[in-house]
Formats: sequence, C-alpha cells, structure tokens
Amino acid sequence: MPVKDQFFEQARQFEQKGNREGRDLWERYAVHRRHLTDQVLALAGREANPATSNDNLIGAGRLCLLGAGNCNDYQLDELAERFSEIHLVDIDPAALARATNRQAAPVRNKLKCHAPVDLSGLFHQLDLGRLPERDQLVERGVKDVLGRLPADFDVVVSGCVMSQISWSFARLGGDDLELRALLEQAMVNVHLRTLLGLTRPGGTALLAADLISTDNYPLDEISPDTDLRALMAQLSADRLVYAVSNPELLQQVLRRDRQLRALCASTEMGAPWLWTGSHERTYLVYPMVLRRAP
Repeated sequence: MPVKDQFFEQARQFEQKGNREGRDLWERYAVHRRHLTDQVLALAGREANPATSNDNLIGAGRLCLLGAGNCNDYQLDELAERFSEIHLVDIDPAALARATNRQAAPVRNKLKCHAPVDLSGLFHQLDLGRLPERDQLVERGVKDVLGRLPADFDVVVSGCVMSQISWSFARLGGDDLELRALLEQAMVNVHLRTLLGLTRPGGTALLAADLISTDNYPLDEISPDTDLRALMAQLSADRLVYAVSNPELLQQVLRRDRQLRALCASTEMGAPWLWTGSHERTYLVYPMVLRRAP
C-alpha cells in the first residue's frame, strides 16, 4: 500500500516549487495577466443586468479562481472592483498567502482562500492504492473537489490548471504511459465537471488553457502577424499540443459526457495569445467560455 498522502504530497511539493520559482515574475506575466484579467472582466459584464450602468457593477457577484497560485495571472484590484467575493483555490497554501498579503486592505478583505485543494480529484485516490474503474474514478474525483469548496459562483475560472496537473502525472507515472493516459483523461472530465459544478445555473465558466510551449514548437520565432487561431487549429489537428488542453478533445468530452451535456448550455472560443513565462518559455494560450444551463 502507498504511504498515506504520498502522491498528494508529491504533487503539492511540485507545485510549491513552481510557485516559488514564479513568485517574483510579476512583470513577466504582464501580457498574460492583462489578457486573462480582461477575459474575466468581460464575463463580469455579461453576468450583470444589461440595463444597469457600469457604475452599478461595482462589487456585484462572486468569483472563483481555480489554481490561483501566486495570482500573477490576475489583476486582483481590478477584479475586486467588479466582484463582492473572490475565492482563490490552490494546492499550495503558501502561494495564496503571498498573493493575498501583497494586496491592499480593501482587496484583501474580499479574498477567501481555499488550500490545499487537489483540483485533479485524483491524487488522494492514488494514495488509496488500487484505482477504481474510470467512471467511478471521475465520480469520486468530482465529489471530492466539489465537497471542499462553496458553490453557486457567478464566474468560475480555470487558469492554465490542467496542463500543470498533467505534468504532475508525468512525474508520478514515470514510464507507465497507460496510467498517465488514464489519469489525464479522467482529470479532464473531473475538471470540466468541477468548473460547471461550481458555477450557478445560468452563470459562466472560463477555461484558460496553455496549448503548447516553445519546448515543442518555435512560438518565439513566428511572425508577429501570424494568425494565432489558424495556428492553434493546425497544431491541435496535428496532435502537437498538450493532450489535456487540446480544444478538439475538450469539445469531444463535453459532447460525450452525459453530465457535462446537461450542465453546459454553450461554449465559445476566444482569441488566443502568446506570452513568455518562467524559464523563458513562450506559451500559446486560448480562452474557452462555458455557459452553464439555466
């Protein structure tokens, strides 16, 4: 039998290391932060009554940021002007503490931290030993994550979470490609169900996914006028992207998973963007908006 919590602890330590490496990279995240913050603010506007003025949007609604980490991805002061509550969720409590402590008091008073939370829903199941069948693996994972968090948020955001979880699977699974594939496939279902499960009926979820980096494709060498949507479609079709972030796969899961079909009223792909993060890697990121059924 595995040592209690060994897989969860390894995943937590892996994320802690990454968060420590990125904690002082606020300026390097500027492009990504602007894009992602604007995406969330646009959804805040959608969630408001169309008849209300922008002045009346101040402090309206509840926001949940999954995988918030150091919060280098978000301009929290701007989000705090639009939302009455901002819930930060991560596996790394220290990263959330750093993020909240650097905020001004009016912003900090709106923040609520939830950590450590295993957003994969799978690491604790790995710690139990023999894994159940895939459907049960997903059901247990969703129940575990949703059971640790409040619900009925107006907007829920996943900020490049699935790729990070998959990298943990790669480290933990070693050469067992079959196990890694099982975990990745289950995690995608768990994460999409979690996103929509935390969202109130009629609310909106935003999945921001890093599709590929310069480790696998020379994004730093492409022309500034490159059509990123077309590039994204080509890379996805050629299966050159992170499997868990492939929008073709995600759309397929949304169609085939019975619970997701019932929860998700519509999806909308936004414009992708490039940004250079830690270790000088450039990423291609895209946003997918999921509207929960009323």
